Amino acid sequence: MKKTKIILLLSLGVFTLKAQTTVIDFETFTLSPNSAYSSTTSVPFQNNNVSFQYKWNAAFSYWSGGFSYTNKYDSSTVGFGNLYGVKPLKGYNNSNTYVIGKDAGVINLGASSNTVNGFYITNTTYTYKSMKLGDSFAKKFGGISGNDPDYLKLSVKGFKGGVLKSDSVIFYLADYRSANNSLDYIVNNWQWVNTASLGDVDSIKFLMYSSDIGSFGINTPLFFGMDNFTINQTIVGLNENTNDLNFNVYPNPCDNLLSIDIDLLNQSSITISDISGKIIYQQKLNFMQTILDVSSLNSGIYFLEMISDTKKQIKKIIKN
Repeated sequence: MKKTKIILLLSLGVFTLKAQTTVIDFETFTLSPNSAYSSTTSVPFQNNNVSFQYKWNAAFSYWSGGFSYTNKYDSSTVGFGNLYGVKPLKGYNNSNTYVIGKDAGVINLGASSNTVNGFYITNTTYTYKSMKLGDSFAKKFGGISGNDPDYLKLSVKGFKGGVLKSDSVIFYLADYRSANNSLDYIVNNWQWVNTASLGDVDSIKFLMYSSDIGSFGINTPLFFGMDNFTINQTIVGLNENTNDLNFNVYPNPCDNLLSIDIDLLNQSSITISDISGKIIYQQKLNFMQTILDVSSLNSGIYFLEMISDTKKQIKKIIKN
């Protein structure tokens, strides 16, 4: 038996990163026919650890910000009364439920690490008709001549830990800036917006900009339709190791002595690191059992890595 003085050790288990792609298509939300989500107490709606902001103005009794899911289908009615309709009539791929978003809406992501791959987007009927025809508040895009360089732009910004990231993703819901008027367009179908370039985020914010600005701000209705919100979520877990290099560490948590049982006769090596990654101890092992004296270690958590040939396993150990 060999005794060795070292510093700290860990609890049984191996750290793993579990990544999964999730598509939130809003079809699991329950609605009465021809209705929309409404919360007079500003409660956000959630799916797969993703929270969609919803704000209600109690003083004036209206939906004042964020997102609302809906199954209202109206691609023709003009004006503010058609708040939830989209130009394609229904959701992406003719689905039943989709989301309407407002300028400055925020989506919060609940996992430890997230990449927003993207989503489908389109114009609401209200916004589309306003840009196409003009109304009592907003101009017809292109103006009387058709040459005005009008636009409606969506900017998607990412946040991590409350800090705004430097990158943003831009998408034009309407663009009349080209010198060639035949290239002018207003989006009237579902189009994919790739936002993976924002990287790891814990929330994203949608900001809308228009060329039609009056004395009181933007005249263009600042609404958009969204569907199939797609994310990659990575969750840090602690699972039992499934590697075929088998060894046991006990007792765990431990006090003064830590026993290691190895089911291999050939030589192995052991490395112990603290939670900052600093290597505390290294040793070659050619015993089927070894005992480490850890009495000199402070209480805490450490990582024990066993390597043999091309196989390895990491276990977490707690020192009392």
